[in-house]
Amino acid sequence: MIAETPIIKKSKLPAILIIFTAVLTAALLPLRIFQTMTLVEGKTGFWINAEDRSVYMLYALLALLIVTPLLLGLVRKKHTMPDFGFRPRVAEGLFAASVAVALVLNAVSAFRSAAGIFTDFGAGIYVAGLEYQTGASVLQYFTRSGAIAALLEGVFGAVSALFFVSLAFCDWLPKEKKQLNRLLLLAPLAWTICRILRRFARMISYLRVSDLFLDLLMLSCLLLFFLTFAQVFAGISDKHKAGLLFGAGIPAAVLGMVCFVPRFIVQATGGGASLSQDAPVEWCDAALALFIAVFLTGRILISAQKSEIPAKTEEGSQA
Repeated sequence: MIAETPIIKKSKLPAILIIFTAVLTAALLPLRIFQTMTLVEGKTGFWINAEDRSVYMLYALLALLIVTPLLLGLVRKKHTMPDFGFRPRVAEGLFAASVAVALVLNAVSAFRSAAGIFTDFGAGIYVAGLEYQTGASVLQYFTRSGAIAALLEGVFGAVSALFFVSLAFCDWLPKEKKQLNRLLLLAPLAWTICRILRRFARMISYLRVSDLFLDLLMLSCLLLFFLTFAQVFAGISDKHKAGLLFGAGIPAAVLGMVCFVPRFIVQATGGGASLSQDAPVEWCDAALALFIAVFLTGRILISAQKSEIPAKTEEGSQA
């Protein structure tokens, strides 16, 4: 276990990171909304005008969003640690609970998608663009069609929901000092991997390529965040890893909102028909983005000097 975190003199870096994140979010969201409404072809996802200046602005802002926090996380890795102090964290608990609800919704959607493919297969209806010949490997068909990835996404999504429920109770009842289950800690990581595999398994012939690019970018950052999250909370090979929590968490949170908000606006304004099955509105993206933002602002401590970071007294960790 980690001893209760003593008071650490913080540098101005966290405030700078918050301002940096807010500015980039304020720049990226309107830009992506504009592109979704005017520059992205609804059925294919290709740019209508790839030479538009906003396309170059998007890539430049994305590069800044991803590279800057990661570099800062690596540079300040010896000065950074998570706050494991036993105190009520009402906001973090509420957002963790909201993530649990969103994950349940995601799991239900994934199960329905897998069930649809299995049911259609039994009726002799196959996924468009994916041929199946009698006698061919059924497992290979279900793998290529994304049914297996969707099924596993649903399973790990449901288990991840249990993890976030347990985290919420740890935040609301800090005096209990309950240790987070290490197996549950791995569930969000496995769930993210399944989401990535499902996108690669889709037989979409490059449909929704613009959204797919942002999805994979967001999921890659989320994968690194959950990997570091599990290491830090479980106390396994976590030396100097806390810096990657904000190094990967900031891009994951901003990209989560960039993926969610434009699609939600298109659907809410009656343009939902232009959103294909390959670019749905996924509430888990928004819920995770908000949770990560609250988690980082409440948990990450960055000292002005390396010597001020206290060492661990025991193995393991608690929320």
